Amino acid sequence: MNAEFIQNLPTAEQAIARLRELGMPKRNNELWSFFPVAKIPTPEFMGTDFATAPTTTPAAAPAHSSSDEAVQKETDFAALLPIANNARPMVREIVAGAAEMAMLKCNNDFGHTVLDIGKGAKVSLEILDNKVTHDIAAERFDINVGENADVEIFFANPACDLPLRFRHFNINQAAGSTIRFSSICKDTAIGRVSVECHLKGEGANFDYRSLHVLDGEASQHSRLTIYHEAPRTTSTQLARNLLSGSARVSYDGSVIVGYDCTGVNSSQLVNTILMSEDASVSVKPVLKIYHDDVECTHGNTVGELDAEQMFYLVSRGIPKKTAQEMLMRSFAQETFLPLPDTPAKKRLMSEV
Repeated sequence: MNAEFIQNLPTAEQAIARLRELGMPKRNNELWSFFPVAKIPTPEFMGTDFATAPTTTPAAAPAHSSSDEAVQKETDFAALLPIANNARPMVREIVAGAAEMAMLKCNNDFGHTVLDIGKGAKVSLEILDNKVTHDIAAERFDINVGENADVEIFFANPACDLPLRFRHFNINQAAGSTIRFSSICKDTAIGRVSVECHLKGEGANFDYRSLHVLDGEASQHSRLTIYHEAPRTTSTQLARNLLSGSARVSYDGSVIVGYDCTGVNSSQLVNTILMSEDASVSVKPVLKIYHDDVECTHGNTVGELDAEQMFYLVSRGIPKKTAQEMLMRSFAQETFLPLPDTPAKKRLMSEV
């Protein structure tokens, strides 16, 4: 087990103290620019005077402990919420060279999963929903990936109507490691997935693919921050959205390339098809590059189903509704086609 990785995890007392420092999320905070923050209930531990409450170092943690330093760097409310609510961590070590498949499911409103994946391991992780009815659910995943490990993380759960759900991933990748992070969301309420990925070793690769198929009043939000901290690291972001009714999606993706990180390659692309006039999407790409020898791109497209393709199909006797479904399915499937033939791809393609 990576001792430093475990020691950096905050305690409940540290998380509460930090949350009282930060206060409740507000729209003028760039982390929450597009999110309906008024829908977030104030936790009891914040109290009515949290905005002016003095902050002190908890007695349980030394003043200069590594975990105390780590929690002071944390600025995302959703990342600290499960820990502040005393979510009992599920800690699992996957040894070097292991080959494992697992399903992870939180049994409570608040969950915390800690995974230390060893060198050269091959791991497939599917995240399942907890369907217990509650006002808010929040999960945190701390994942440390060793050298040359190959990991896929995915979720493609049936539509869920939980009022409010947060999922936060804190990922560290060593040299030569690969993570493929893929998801399909059909939820009908409010949700947010946030990912903070640190590419710490040369040749590390992070591949992110998401598909939102939303209708009604659904409001789903994605926040990614990818840190390229070593040479010749790569990251790919592909997000696709099919939006009907008054559904809303936001995508906030940041890429930070550090000094001396030559040969970095990063791409971000968001494609959205609006199936109604009231559906909407907000996209905010951020690139912070501190080295010249890199290739970083971003793009965003918003439109309707291709009129020429629709005409072609309808003119050959295919009913309009069926033609629309064919084009929507093709648009969705293209999100995951480049993935290798693994359990993740099979599961994702079956849900499209």
